[in-house]
Amino acid sequence: MMKTKVIVLADNATTTPGKLFRYINSLNEPIIVKETCFGCYIEGEEEIVDRLAQKIRNFERNRIFCKDRGYAIWDKRRCRAFRKGGAREGFHQLEAEQKVLSYIGLALDEIDKNGVKPIEEILEKEKKILEKERKLPVEEFKRVIEKIL
Repeated sequence: MMKTKVIVLADNATTTPGKLFRYINSLNEPIIVKETCFGCYIEGEEEIVDRLAQKIRNFERNRIFCKDRGYAIWDKRRCRAFRKGGAREGFHQLEAEQKVLSYIGLALDEIDKNGVKPIEEILEKEKKILEKERKLPVEEFKRVIEKIL
């Protein structure tokens, strides 16, 4: 069965879409590759595409992300060439997703470096941050003002 994947580069990736395109083509696999402004599309047999996606992600670990695409690369219902231009449906969602990938990559780097912290430790840290960030109740604020004046 044929499968298409979207390969997206995080904003902080050192790889460019062109370099990614050349790297994927250098793997000499029976797939179709299309360079895009955010990375590439790859299409081929499901097993090959899934295997390659893992290899591609490891090309620049935690900076290259993959997700399945519901349509073939040159599907006339989605391809701008057949629709006379304009943004493809879902492009703005993909653009929004791409903006957070650099943060996700940094978090994954931290996990790679230090491992996953126990949930209790994370919740305790979150509780301290929320306590520090809490809003001052009005009555308490009035007391502070009266004390100062």
